[in-house]
Amino acid sequence: MSARVVVTLGEEWMNEPETAAEELRRSGMRVEQVLDQLGVVIGSLSAAEAEKVRALSGVAAVEDEETFGIP
Repeated sequence: MSARVVVTLGEEWMNEPETAAEELRRSGMRVEQVLDQLGVVIGSLSAAEAEKVRALSGVAAVEDEETFGIP
């Protein structure tokens, strides 16, 4: 099962967000949005793929996407 995640890029990829997004795709991430000004990539990953992405040298953090709703 895939979960929506936010990947924060490290210094290594901060100036190359499209290169980072391509590497994340190769690691199994379904990239939905690249926020290059923020150094963030949003998409979906399984738990196993998330561990693989966390191990990449250009990744600073992999976090579950927070969602908010108004009742």
